[in-house]
Amino acid sequence: MKKRKVKLLLPKNVDKNKFSDGVKTFTCAFDHRASEDVYSTVEKFRKEVFPEIGDEDLRVEFVRNKTSLAEIVNLHNAEEIKRRSSIEEMLEKINSGKHVKMPDGLPNVKVVKTKLGELVCFDGHHSMLAYMFSGKRYLHQLPSLVISDPAEKGLEDEEIYPFFGDHAKKLRGTDWRNYTISWTNPPERQLEERKQEDMGELFSALGRG
Repeated sequence: MKKRKVKLLLPKNVDKNKFSDGVKTFTCAFDHRASEDVYSTVEKFRKEVFPEIGDEDLRVEFVRNKTSLAEIVNLHNAEEIKRRSSIEEMLEKINSGKHVKMPDGLPNVKVVKTKLGELVCFDGHHSMLAYMFSGKRYLHQLPSLVISDPAEKGLEDEEIYPFFGDHAKKLRGTDWRNYTISWTNPPERQLEERKQEDMGELFSALGRG
């Protein structure tokens, strides 16, 4: 059995006279079989752990090494985002002082760390872009889940393949980095050549960057 680590990040307002950035965190690890993908790990966290987390369980961390949203790897291209756009509605909510979350309070934004140290957004592209449009530039400024391994070495390439659905069987080695997925296209055209390399390029491609 291997393990995956799940880290919950929640923004925290702190005294700016003492610290520039703060975040509340909760971390746990799950055993998983080879057949259990990252989605399974998230579902375990959502069902078994998240409902029991209280304020007393959250650890306050002060952020010194900031993770840029622009450098996070995307899995959808700009055309796919435009077809399913809900960014304006999310942006209005963020600008009103609220956060974008799932109905049960779990963060919309979910990212995974790879063995090469990249962070890949596998859920919540629209939410992350809405935060970027609101002026947020770093991951700790929005609610998120970060999936990695307990030693922080990142996940193997094969653990990224399930994000491409049935097209996972077409992927080999590191070549998933050359593709994005478009669920709004017919099945034969869902696996697309990558056009934007990261969320920064995706942000700019939408015409507001």
